[in-house]
Amino acid sequence: MSTDFERSDRTVFDLTGKVVVVVGGGQMPGPKIGNGRATAIVAARHGAEVVVVDRNLAAAQETVDMITAEKGNAYAVQADVADKDDCQRIFDTAMQNSGRVDGMVYSVAINPPFDRVNNSMSADDFNHGINVNMLGCYYCNLFAAQCMEKNEGGSTGSIINISSIASIKNEVGLNIGIMPYALGKCGLNYITELTAAQFAAAGIRANTLMLGPIDSTLGNTDSQSLFGFEPDEVDEAYAEVVKLKMGRASAWETGYAALYLLADESRFMTGQQIRLDGGATLVR
Repeated sequence: MSTDFERSDRTVFDLTGKVVVVVGGGQMPGPKIGNGRATAIVAARHGAEVVVVDRNLAAAQETVDMITAEKGNAYAVQADVADKDDCQRIFDTAMQNSGRVDGMVYSVAINPPFDRVNNSMSADDFNHGINVNMLGCYYCNLFAAQCMEKNEGGSTGSIINISSIASIKNEVGLNIGIMPYALGKCGLNYITELTAAQFAAAGIRANTLMLGPIDSTLGNTDSQSLFGFEPDEVDEAYAEVVKLKMGRASAWETGYAALYLLADESRFMTGQQIRLDGGATLVR
């Protein structure tokens, strides 16, 4: 790890030589870019070899194609994070193909069918949501950290779990997720802290990137389906809760926040919940 931070000619946020696994690096079709895809592209632009993981292999490959079109280095892995064995296979594949894992970003979430009026859902839908939103995070954290323990140096790896302000606030406009999305994100927050504490002595850091109303395809789609918004009403709804006058963030800003956490510059940060929310969770 390069810690010569005082050098004026130092390349900042340099991920050269690092292997970064982005779980959820594909995305649904739509006009906006998603958090996982943007993070994968930003990491590749800063020198990382990126392992793009998604349940939809075609979506993962599309991200890979975007990276390689820019002369970056990436490959796709198909996996369903609701399956523990699939989570293990992600990192087995990364170790076989790349020989190491230096970073892992868990950018996966689903909103299973939910009756908001009656606050109810089927047990199968609830369990599937928890398996994806929380248990998949737990297993990917564990298996990623086990790979990172093999790395040499003072700082051996960085884990980033993408959370949501839905885990700490429950308001329309703030809470994109309905149970078990929000419940899963609460668990993800705690999993991050457990990972940070468990693997600190091995030089592995783990942080939560807690997102607010990001202008992504998934965020806009879920806003419309969950709350009955028309496409042109989504920005209006979020404008009521975002404090900054420039409006919502793009997923590219998620990618650059993740870049800091992946890079050596964040070597002294672990176990933290970092809010990228435009001030939406400020006390008011």
